[in-house]
Amino acid sequence: MKYTKKWILFSLSSILLTLSLIASINFFMDPFWTFSYEHTFNQYQKSSRERQQKSNALYFREKKYDTLIFGSSRTTHMNQHKWSDTTFNYSASDMKPNEYNEYLNFALLEAKQPIKKVIIGLDFFGSLTYTPIVAKEPRLILDKIAEPFYKYKLLFSLDTLTFSMHNFKYTFKKPDGKYTYNYVKTPKIKSQDTLENFNQKVNSNALGYKRRYSTKYDSNYIKIITNLVNSHPNIKFIVYTSPVSEAHFRILQNQNLYEEYERWLEESVYVFKEINHYMYINDLAKNANLYFMDSHHGYATTYDCIIDDFLNQESNCPKVNMALTTENIKVNLNRLKKLNAQ
Repeated sequence: MKYTKKWILFSLSSILLTLSLIASINFFMDPFWTFSYEHTFNQYQKSSRERQQKSNALYFREKKYDTLIFGSSRTTHMNQHKWSDTTFNYSASDMKPNEYNEYLNFALLEAKQPIKKVIIGLDFFGSLTYTPIVAKEPRLILDKIAEPFYKYKLLFSLDTLTFSMHNFKYTFKKPDGKYTYNYVKTPKIKSQDTLENFNQKVNSNALGYKRRYSTKYDSNYIKIITNLVNSHPNIKFIVYTSPVSEAHFRILQNQNLYEEYERWLEESVYVFKEINHYMYINDLAKNANLYFMDSHHGYATTYDCIIDDFLNQESNCPKVNMALTTENIKVNLNRLKKLNAQ
């Protein structure tokens, strides 16, 4: 009996010690952004659950924001701090417009963020019926955040520990393209490939988009963005289309989606009244080796160009922004047809 008690006490002590160690490491590294413990060892963050991580940050951390940025992985490379210190980049991989409303309402009503402005990076694929693998019904993520002891349960999770250990390793590897603790992606280093090798990589990456561009236009697209705007009459929406390389744009054309591309622009302009258009054959698209890391993800400096446009700041970037409005959309669609045919 004496040995049994000792064994039980030893087992319990071992379990408690193990759990305490796991919780301590997870608290120290904070890979799911539920605390505010920033230090040298958690500056490179694994980001395969951006929707959850960013929602956690808005809900649990004390920082308040008046501006949100929505978009896909392309827009995640945009530095929110270049806009203002009160801007939060809520973009995530493969995020589509049918997710914006739920996440915006979460920021306003549950995270109690004083949002006055929303910046949207529109992607053409967001108007198609393509369903991203990484996307989940937003409430499946958001409802858990408000559950009692949610962030403390994460501390004792082996799943969280895996993220923590990844982030610790990143401290020494210092990989580019990872998130810092301030939700900004570290800049991707520009490719040192020859132009020929870079173009081969870009062409290969563009071909990978064929699956998305094999889907149909979503007839509900205009309803989705109309609901977003009408549900938030006091919020100012600033919208731009994400630039892509020429090779990427040609895939769209080769898949016979040009009419859908025009419809996407017309419907977007009808709802938002004005969009700043970058997704066409322009000097960014033609010089992909300077502005893109693959066929459709621009470097952070490329998105700096877009912000400079909006803020009327001096830059050395090509002036390619085409402002599309309800008044000029027909004329500019004709202009675009000619530019995109070159």
